Amino acid sequence: MRAIKAYSKSSSFIVSFIFMSLLFIGVAFNNYVLSVTNDDLLIRETEAAILSDIGGFKSLFDNAGRSAVIKSIESRVNNLNNDFFYYLKDKNDNFLAGNLDKWPTKNVKIVRNGILEIEAKPRNAQTAQNRKYQTVIAMILELDNKDELLVGRSVQNYELAVRLAQVSSWVMIIIVSIISILSIAVAYYVVSRINKISDTADKIVSSGNLSERLYVESEWDDLSKLTLALNQMLEKLEHSVKGIKSVSDSIAHDLRTPLTRLKTHLEALPNQDEKYQLLQECDNILEIFNSLLRITYIETSAQRSHFELNNLSVVLEDAIDLYVPVMEDKHIRLTTEISDDLHAICDKSLIFQAFANTIDNAVKFTPEQGEIAISLKRQGTNIHYSVSDSGIGVSSKDIDKLTRRFYRADKSRSTQGNGLGLSLVSAVVELHNGHLTFSANENDKGLKCSFDIPVE
Repeated sequence: MRAIKAYSKSSSFIVSFIFMSLLFIGVAFNNYVLSVTNDDLLIRETEAAILSDIGGFKSLFDNAGRSAVIKSIESRVNNLNNDFFYYLKDKNDNFLAGNLDKWPTKNVKIVRNGILEIEAKPRNAQTAQNRKYQTVIAMILELDNKDELLVGRSVQNYELAVRLAQVSSWVMIIIVSIISILSIAVAYYVVSRINKISDTADKIVSSGNLSERLYVESEWDDLSKLTLALNQMLEKLEHSVKGIKSVSDSIAHDLRTPLTRLKTHLEALPNQDEKYQLLQECDNILEIFNSLLRITYIETSAQRSHFELNNLSVVLEDAIDLYVPVMEDKHIRLTTEISDDLHAICDKSLIFQAFANTIDNAVKFTPEQGEIAISLKRQGTNIHYSVSDSGIGVSSKDIDKLTRRFYRADKSRSTQGNGLGLSLVSAVVELHNGHLTFSANENDKGLKCSFDIPVE
């Protein structure tokens, strides 16, 4: 079962999408403000500075005359940090004062009423840099004596700042795009890794094969470290389970011999009812020990040496014939659906034991006048087997526990058995790379046991 079925619904993707959206909104708003306000704000600020300067010259001329204006212009021109341009001329166009190279007549643009955009360069520039033309916002003041004063301000530095702001905005867009792509990629990586871990863990849980390990792609990220920790936990669990199985198998192996001797002594006793009861108990205990040892033997890879091509249809029919007399005694109605010539590479005796155990389980828990249905057919590359009964059934909380050793549901406590039959079936199916499942029949009546065996 996948931990995250839809990538778009994962928390990693949602957080990445929200983060990406907020970044794009912030960058878009910043670009909008720059595009709307930069040009107009630049002109308004420059206009305000020029108007303030012109107002000062107008007041100075009205109070002190032309000479005071010339003196003030010269004082300002000598200030090297001043980015203003001045050009004062008389009514005959004679230069009087200023730092502008000449009165502008070419490349003059009217920004709006009274505001001009001109190209100018400083008068008597000392360096090649200063001799270059600059973009200047200017206004012209006509004095009362017909003199004209041009006051301008260079916007070259401000235009550079605007261009830098625009470039920085594009750089920010690129950075945000890279962050967004990386965040989505990281989210996808996290989701895919979590799903891989979840799929493998689900496979381990469903198959019970603790020898499988989670795939470790690297060792630098936190998910890989988590995977390593989970693999260490699985290794310890596998070791513990093997230890428990080894102990139980050793006990079964060591006690089988003294129990056999005990049975031999009991058989030598005079015929009494207690004697036969004791012999029956000895047979039950020996059957348990033999089943435990047989399950352990099946779970070893050496058992694969007996694999060969067999007709499962014939094997199943032999197993059914074994239980037909019991079904007739209980008046159980049997229905079969068995396809002909279903061949597979398998261990014939083990498959027979699996068929027999499932049929025995169905017969055991089906009441008189009940029904049992057995099916064997081809499904793709597998051979599908199922047996359904109309017995007491199993609750949904107990279905996953049916293959545990010695497990018996509460409903079956009064029925004869040792809880190892389905454990043996599970071991046989797993050895054949098959899949064993249990489910309730319609109306929750009875139990359906089925497994698939690969053809090859």
